[in-house]
Amino acid sequence: MSHKKATLAPLAFLAFLALLASPLALSAQRPQRRGTPPRTTTPTATARTAAPGVEVTARDMTLLVDGLNFQPQQIAQLSGSADERRKFSLDLARMLASAEEAKAAGYLSRPELKLQTDLARAFVIAQTYFQRQREAGATAPEQVITPAEIEAFLKEPATAANLEAFLADYAKNGPNRGASLTEAQRKELSQHYGRVMVAMRKGIAAGLERERRTQVTVMFQQARLLAGAYAKDITARAKATDAEIDAYVASHPELDTKASREKIETLLRRARSGESFESLANEATEDPSGKGRGGDLGWFGRGQMVKPFEEAAFALKEGEVSGVVETVFGYHIIKVDERRAQTAPGGAAANDQVRARHILIRYNSAPRSPNSPPMAPRDTARQAVEEEKRKRVLDEVIARRRIRVAEDYPVGPEAAKAAAAAAAAQPATQSRGAATGAAGATKTTPRSTTTPAAPKRGAARKPRG
Repeated sequence: MSHKKATLAPLAFLAFLALLASPLALSAQRPQRRGTPPRTTTPTATARTAAPGVEVTARDMTLLVDGLNFQPQQIAQLSGSADERRKFSLDLARMLASAEEAKAAGYLSRPELKLQTDLARAFVIAQTYFQRQREAGATAPEQVITPAEIEAFLKEPATAANLEAFLADYAKNGPNRGASLTEAQRKELSQHYGRVMVAMRKGIAAGLERERRTQVTVMFQQARLLAGAYAKDITARAKATDAEIDAYVASHPELDTKASREKIETLLRRARSGESFESLANEATEDPSGKGRGGDLGWFGRGQMVKPFEEAAFALKEGEVSGVVETVFGYHIIKVDERRAQTAPGGAAANDQVRARHILIRYNSAPRSPNSPPMAPRDTARQAVEEEKRKRVLDEVIARRRIRVAEDYPVGPEAAKAAAAAAAAQPATQSRGAATGAAGATKTTPRSTTTPAAPKRGAARKPRG
């Protein structure tokens, strides 16, 4: 089975910008340990500034959930569970904490972040403007922003430099990951850029920037981008030591590999003493695809198995049995039955292949998350320790920077309408509050994201169970 890296098709500009609006994953989608959330003891409808802190009130949270355009099932999940609302608030507080640390470290002076942050603000306002126009009866983008308006904007003297900066950033950080843009792509992106920028202007003229819903959504997107840019710094502060990993493994017996190691070594001794490898595989392998087949994996070439398995298999001669090979799937013993060099199509260089069998003993009986790639027990422990340390680091920042996020708040369209009406009735000086301040200096920008290649499966190639 081959494992080619997936490539992303070119994205339209608005689809690329929509990445900015992707909210924090609901906690139910990624289980986490409960920390001590920052509590707003008396959540009120008025956002308050606790200088130099940041406060996001219950009303702000209602408007934020509405502004992030959650899917209906996510709205229902938040609306129906106080626990989910608390978890979402804790996630938000930690994100704001990371963003505040990034601001203090001078991240906002980075040109790329400044560009992307301005783009995030523009997108939020433009998206809101398009939404309002649809509600007013518009059925096509051209009814909201005409081609003539876009062309006029693109001809403005100040547009050229900003557009080129955006196109360069898109080429570097967008789906092509550094590849030059074609002329057709440049033209299409320019049109989308103009449409968003003109919509932003119209939205500002319509007063959307002064609406609390817009302010907290911009705050969220800019803080999210700052937090993403600052992630490496947080990771460095949360790095696990060997002693911490050892302690975690000791307290989680399911991560102890001693019994599995003893079992595979016993099987290795039996194989080397002359017992049939096929019989041993049928008796003991924990790879279902090899059970009853003598552990047969068939023919495979380089690049089809995880690296340690591949290196061990291709180092063996015909009929030779390996020692214990450790991969993310567990412990293996490999036997190579045959080797061959197969000429690639078109007469290209020959590709070495082997036909091999293996015996797999998994590390332990710990359940594996269906949404996570397989990991060695020690890597699992390291990840758990570092995640817990990361949360402690951010929770300390929450306390030090006085970040307060309301834990309970109404959710849904009617609640959002009521919150928007109440915010609009307040004097502007009272309605801006610290939540806007969290974004205010936080002029952050979308950081490029990459999709990690799927782990190679295999013998390595077809793990099951």
